[in-house]
Amino acid sequence: MNPLSLYIHIPFCVSKCAYCDFVSYRIGTLEKNEGIKAYIDALKTEIQQFASILMSHEIKTIYFGGGTPSAIDGAYIHDLIDTIKSYAAISEDVEITVEINPGTLNKEKINHYLASGVNRISMGLQTTNDRLLTSIGRIHSTNDFITTYNAIREAGFRNVSLDLMFGLPGQTLGDIDKALRLVETLKPEHVSAYGLKIEEGTPLYFSYEAGKIELPDEETERMMYHNIVPGLSELGINQYELSNFAKPGYESKHNLTYWKNMPYLGFGVSSHSKINQTRTANISEIKDYVEHLIRGKSILTDSDFIDPSEDLFETIILGLRLNSGLRIMEINTKYEIDFFERYRSVLDKLRDEQLIELGEEEVKLTDLGRDLANQVFLQFMMDM
Repeated sequence: MNPLSLYIHIPFCVSKCAYCDFVSYRIGTLEKNEGIKAYIDALKTEIQQFASILMSHEIKTIYFGGGTPSAIDGAYIHDLIDTIKSYAAISEDVEITVEINPGTLNKEKINHYLASGVNRISMGLQTTNDRLLTSIGRIHSTNDFITTYNAIREAGFRNVSLDLMFGLPGQTLGDIDKALRLVETLKPEHVSAYGLKIEEGTPLYFSYEAGKIELPDEETERMMYHNIVPGLSELGINQYELSNFAKPGYESKHNLTYWKNMPYLGFGVSSHSKINQTRTANISEIKDYVEHLIRGKSILTDSDFIDPSEDLFETIILGLRLNSGLRIMEINTKYEIDFFERYRSVLDKLRDEQLIELGEEEVKLTDLGRDLANQVFLQFMMDM
């Protein structure tokens, strides 16, 4: 059977972060809690609609993202996994991840996760500076995070990923060093480190536009990144993608699906799928999503065929994000091309600029190339 990855969007949060532009809804009222059940039922209906595809593939990864999946009852996550298992062949080494935030977890949820087969947890630490956490709308303190982390470990989870952010308003290099010291103490298997992006329409965007906050300059932000990469490496957590680091054998199987341009299905509001050379996107309004599924109407807002040249370009830019780079034989076989001949002028230019390394069987970014990755991608785009 061909492998397939699943993403399930849980669009509920206790409180929305100031930098977040994902589709999510604040939990709080009884009406909203009733809305959660309606949404879960709608998700199960959508999953059922893909029964034939699920039955013809082997599910390698399942990822619950949000929003904050841990903000809803654990029984809902358990129910959704059971629904998937009723239609799909699940790989023996399946990776099932749930995103959680401190302050939203309890023993009931942990027990449901374990019973349903969840074997990977992704936690948002972001920073160990409590003042910064408050300024970006996080509901937890560093102590809250540590308490939740310890509870997860005590429950038996052996694959935990932490999120760090850099480039936050008022953040310093000292804050980065402090976060790395906590990582050293906690010993997670995986770390994702993201630079802050000011997304239009978010509270942080309006504060920035009004001059109420000041971001680190570009040089300081790059220094933060350059502290994180070797700092994690010294802890045995090695970079394997531009923003991701792992102990050997703990690389995110789900995210590797995206970076290797493999097929995936997304369920829920605003979710995207890529399968059979077609890319689709679901509607983003939860009310419409639920009502359309109840009435048997389409929930798609977009459905586009991916032509071979576009797919090749995506394979290149996604694969170059990985430290291991592009595997040329695989590309030549899949797209029936001679990669080195097809991109000779681009490759020579990027090599001369010391942005890529060329081997007999692979192409990968240099350290400088990782800093200037967008420039590398642009060169390939111009040669499409």
